[in-house]
Amino acid sequence: MLIINAKLPTKNLKITKSLSQLIQGFLYRYLPASEHVGYRHESSGKIFKRTVFDFILRGEDLRVRFTSCEPEFERKIALAVLKDGLSLGEILFTQTTVEAKNHKICENETIVQGYVACAVSGLLGHKVYLQPQDSRHLEMMKTNILQRFETIMGRKYNGEMELNLLWQKLGESVKFYYGNNREPVYAWQARWKIVANAELINLILGTGAGSGCMNYGVGVLEVVKQDCIKAQISNPKKDDCLL
Repeated sequence: MLIINAKLPTKNLKITKSLSQLIQGFLYRYLPASEHVGYRHESSGKIFKRTVFDFILRGEDLRVRFTSCEPEFERKIALAVLKDGLSLGEILFTQTTVEAKNHKICENETIVQGYVACAVSGLLGHKVYLQPQDSRHLEMMKTNILQRFETIMGRKYNGEMELNLLWQKLGESVKFYYGNNREPVYAWQARWKIVANAELINLILGTGAGSGCMNYGVGVLEVVKQDCIKAQISNPKKDDCLL
């Protein structure tokens, strides 16, 4: 995983809703064209990518996380940022730094945390985004992970696969925007326990889960530190539980 930190050149830029599209454009500038098109799952027709990103903008401070199941893609993006800096559209960020972080695991069981978007069609034809505590969300997330594996790896997954919700951050959802799209994606921060082959776990750590992964900047999953889970039980407001 790459962690890119940078600062806006001015505080007055109103770019929050367009950031995901700008970041996506920057990443695709250095990735193969096939990654822009993606890979189609044969039976469902869904498109999956071998990369995923998310971001946080607080004031003038931007943090972008980018990860891929292909280490070469992370190397390409790291070299591009080190050489050219971080330029999103016409905006050249300052004080840019890049950190590489290994978040792959060898175990067949772990706890992951993140925002995963899953939606169903409402009665009026609009998408209705589900909270993680909705049983349909869990089933859709599991199906998405298995289809993602089949599409990217080119074969069905035949190992053990258990996915259980452990925690959801209560309250309103977080809205994820893409360009001028007025209909945002809604997702809630949650934590899941996954039991599966390390190959499958590492695939979703590198490509995300759910919808909107390379568009809206949602779907990144990261392994949770065990000691932080205990700390959060005594202090529910503590959210810094990632490796």
